[in-house]
Amino acid sequence: MNTIAFIVLLVLIGSLLVASYFWFKARYQPKHRPSRLFPQPSHRQLTFDEQQAIQRYIDSLEKYRHDSIFPSGYSRSIEDKLTLTSQNHNVYPLTRAITRYGLSTDTPEKWRYYLDEVEVHLPPQWEQYIADENYVELVDTYPVPLIILLNGHTLTNDNNATQPPSLPPSGRNASIRQEEFENIELIRIRKETLPEHVLSRSDGTREAFALCSALLLFFISLISPLLFMPWLIAAGVVIIAVSAWFYYRSSGEKSLRDIHCLRGRLKRWGLFSEAYQNQMSNLSLGSVDLIYPPHWQPYVANDLGQTTDVEIYLNRHVVRQGDFLSLHDEVRNFPVQRWRKNVVLATGSLMVLILLITLAPLSMPLKLSLAWAKDTESIQVNSVAQLENTALHVGDLLHISGYGMCSIPRAYQGNRHYAFMPFDCSSIYWNTAAPLALPQSDIIDKANALLNSINQQLHPQTPADPKLNPQLASAIQKSGMILLDNFSNIVLKTQALCSQPQDCVRLKNALVNLGNAKDWRFLVRQADSGALNGINVLLRPVSAEALENMVKTATDSFFYRETRRAVDALNSPPPGGFFIISDEGYPLVSQPAPAVHLFDYNASEQWPELQRLAGMLLHTPFSATGVITSISVDANGTQHIALHNEPDSIMLWRYLSTSLLLGILLLTLLINSLLALHRIQRNRVRMQKIQQYYESCMNSRRASRSP
Repeated sequence: MNTIAFIVLLVLIGSLLVASYFWFKARYQPKHRPSRLFPQPSHRQLTFDEQQAIQRYIDSLEKYRHDSIFPSGYSRSIEDKLTLTSQNHNVYPLTRAITRYGLSTDTPEKWRYYLDEVEVHLPPQWEQYIADENYVELVDTYPVPLIILLNGHTLTNDNNATQPPSLPPSGRNASIRQEEFENIELIRIRKETLPEHVLSRSDGTREAFALCSALLLFFISLISPLLFMPWLIAAGVVIIAVSAWFYYRSSGEKSLRDIHCLRGRLKRWGLFSEAYQNQMSNLSLGSVDLIYPPHWQPYVANDLGQTTDVEIYLNRHVVRQGDFLSLHDEVRNFPVQRWRKNVVLATGSLMVLILLITLAPLSMPLKLSLAWAKDTESIQVNSVAQLENTALHVGDLLHISGYGMCSIPRAYQGNRHYAFMPFDCSSIYWNTAAPLALPQSDIIDKANALLNSINQQLHPQTPADPKLNPQLASAIQKSGMILLDNFSNIVLKTQALCSQPQDCVRLKNALVNLGNAKDWRFLVRQADSGALNGINVLLRPVSAEALENMVKTATDSFFYRETRRAVDALNSPPPGGFFIISDEGYPLVSQPAPAVHLFDYNASEQWPELQRLAGMLLHTPFSATGVITSISVDANGTQHIALHNEPDSIMLWRYLSTSLLLGILLLTLLINSLLALHRIQRNRVRMQKIQQYYESCMNSRRASRSP
């Protein structure tokens, strides 16, 4: 019990953490994360003076706003938005070459600086201090890291840092690349459309995992103690509600990202080199390196060297180019196929379904749930004729009282306890036929006669035979010998019980030796003719004990066999009538159960116990009350009626919940399996259709230009 409670608490805490994670991520996750710094094992903490200097510098940037690197009002505005992240106050030392990338202008505010492939912000007045190899110190600021030290020059010691930046002399050793072509033109800034937003939205995999955890919580609630059941159900409902809200919530205006519509000449020009001519990441529009969807690779080169309209996100990912390449048109004409969430839901529901089938009984919940859904009646009968004239339906509440016979199963179940062995009083035969007679057996009588004869002679309760000489009787008693004073009676009773040659072989041989006869037949003829009358046999105590054991062993086999035969004979009730069964195995009689089972008695004691049980249970009062779970008729015309105790409100809720969860799992598994297969297939052909669409567009454009 403690282990189950501990596991349930762990699952509950885990589910609450998952729900809290989704809520926190939706509420507090920033739309743009700060730039990642270089991997550097060594770092130090930012001092208070350095924080003050950084803040003064940022304030100076706010005071002296600059134009963007893009003309016509395009606002990249790194300096306007530069902020120190509160999560990280580490200072990272690096030794790198600084690359300056600028347009065809000498205005320092339009220059951009890079360490390897990472863009950084360098105070413009430090341009003159750039060398081939530069020792710099960086802090993590948003949206790009800020250089606070360059070759010994720091913000804390630089009084010019807070002054309006002016054009410094150009560093001779800086790597500077000038723009070779005309500037690009900003046409407009728009919000992304809903089809474009679909591509960046979550595909629902996380929500599917959360739904699977909710289904697991519902299953655990069915097998957990009543104390934890409402909490587990509440946790599952909360997870489902939160997941559904995250997945189906509409995209508001704030969640739509800005798209900049630019016009310029497209060129193949890498930022740091002009190698890798076949890679789309080295295509640029003016000073902006463009990032294309992978499936656009065969088509983007058609616009090289031409003035082209390009629409991009702030992270330089291209949304639209030219007249045909458009993510909006792709999603509208060829909808995105989100199949991973269906695979997760189908797999999760299958796992929970296996657990439900394996660990929870389903037969009774399904039957009672169907019965509860129907219009049922309450029926009370106390006679067979009254029950025969009543129309019974599965789900009806039946009350029966009368006299019947406890059944004897054809096969006993190892996982059940039979209080009235060999009878099973959880199922009663109820009919108008006369009760069966008590079991009788001549072989049992003969076995008892032999046992009584040998016991009376080996353990006499009366004085010695008066025909015996008193002196001889006294001498026999003093010697410790045992006298068989009626040996012929033992021989005759043995022959009556063991009439077959293969019966009691050891006992017969022992009696032949005691009678000094040639064989058993000769000894029996002597006993029948009276030749053994008056012959007394003396036995040592050991021999007497051995003879008694042989008689007991011989008779035990007959007791066992006859008891089994009698039990089998009782398992033949008269045809017709009713067979009332308790689904739960509860006894339907009020008789006291015996302390010892029949077959736990000694062989000689089993027969009288069987007769006692038969006399009590072949015609016994019974009472049965419960919901009818099944009705059937066997070959003998006996109508079988299975009853289940009427469940209380809590048990009925568990049964209904089990059936409901089973239905939900089956529907979830079936629907998501079909959707997953369908969407996987459509996703395979989606890219082919997009490629064919672009090919047809390009061919039509070539055809229009060819004349």
